[in-house]
This record gives sequence, structure tokens and C-alpha cells, in this order.
Amino acid sequence: QAKTLFPYTTLFRSALSIAALSPALAAPPDGMVAINYNRCDGNYSNWGLHIFQRGPGGPAVPGVSWASPVEPAGKTDFGIYWQVKLEDFPGGKVNYIIHKGETKDQGGKDMQFDGNTTKEIWVNSGDRKIYTSLDEAKKGREETPCK
Repeated sequence: QAKTLFPYTTLFRSALSIAALSPALAAPPDGMVAINYNRCDGNYSNWGLHIFQRGPGGPAVPGVSWASPVEPAGKTDFGIYWQVKLEDFPGGKVNYIIHKGETKDQGGKDMQFDGNTTKEIWVNSGDRKIYTSLDEAKKGREETPCK
């Protein structure tokens, strides 16, 4: 039996596999921002991201319409997430609405955050707040638990 020069090879490979399956746990790629979304019911079918320039009420980012929102980029233990190009938002102000047809989350309001200073946010369904860390989002969910 061959000796292992690096005894943590299996552990290291496992960590790499986990990282590959959960890319939203790492910072978004350069030039991108991420929006993570958690639903109590775990049902993300047909939920999409409408993104628009110069909000609220500005024109949609080219290639995006209300009927054809941005599709999720993936799923993690927290929920689904989207990654969008920061350059699509003049001045770096990221304007968005999470919706399913005419049903809007976060109180049905146009939402905005500064993508120049915040590269990733977390959103809990039914909560109007924008969280800037996973820990904050988890605390927010504890304050407003799933019913």
C-alpha cells in the first residue's frame, strides 16, 4: 500500500467538491453581484429576478422582461441565488424585484442596493430587509420564523 504524502487528500478533495456544488458560498466572480433568496416552503419553481436600470421603475436590463426574468444561477443550503453583471446597472445601483408572475416578494416593492460596496446580499421571503451576510439573514429568519 502506497504511503500518502499528504494525509488530508481525501478531506481536501471533499472540500473542493462541496465548494463546487455551492458556488454562492464563495464571493461572486469579479464584475458580478449575487442575490441569495430563501423561501420557507422551499418551493422556488417559477420564481425569478427582474432587474432594471435607474430604479425604481427604470427600464429593464437588456434581455430581461417581466415575463422573462433572470433564471437562478444555482442552489445552496440557504436557497437559490442569481448572479448578475454589475456593469448592467448605471452607477452600480442594483435594482431588482423577486417575483413569480404578479406575486412580488419583499413587500412588493422595487428594491435596491449598492453593488459597488456590497457584492452579495441575502433575502428571506416575506421580509423586506436586505441582509449583507448569511449570518444576518439567518438571524433575521430567527426573528421572523417560518410559519
